[in-house]
Formats: sequence, C-alpha cells, structure tokens
Amino acid sequence: MVIDLFADKRALSKEDKLITNETGRVVSELKKVRSLFNEVTDPYEIESLIYRMKELELHYSFLIKEAKLGKIVNLDIYGGEL
Repeated sequence: MVIDLFADKRALSKEDKLITNETGRVVSELKKVRSLFNEVTDPYEIESLIYRMKELELHYSFLIKEAKLGKIVNLDIYGGEL
C-alpha cells in the first residue's frame, strides 16, 4: 500500500467543487438581479424581481448550510458578499 505523504489534504472533492461553483453562480446572479431591480419601474417587474431575489437568497442559504455540513473550509466564491 502506497501512501502519498505530499497529497494536498485541502483539495476539494467533486461535490465540494459543485457546491463552490453553484454558490459563486448564485451570488453572481443575485448581483445581476439586484442591479436590474434598481433600474426597473414597472410594478409587476419589481414584484417578479423581488421573488427572484428571495429565491436566490434561499438557495444561497441552502448551499452555505450544505457547505458547513460537508465541512468545506475554503468556500471560494468569486462573487463576494451578498
């Protein structure tokens, strides 16, 4: 049996990478929706964007919960803070 002593223990698993990528996508989409929300004037469009923002925020919360359960230490998202 060969043990790789130099293996990177911090390497993300496939599932961890999926969560990380999805979190980044959600943050990016939320920024776009918030930006659009600040520009529209139609009440129906505003209501639709509010629901979309809430959906994205809930999905983000779910992903963070999953990351914590999976003990992902370095959740590297490219979108920054919500």
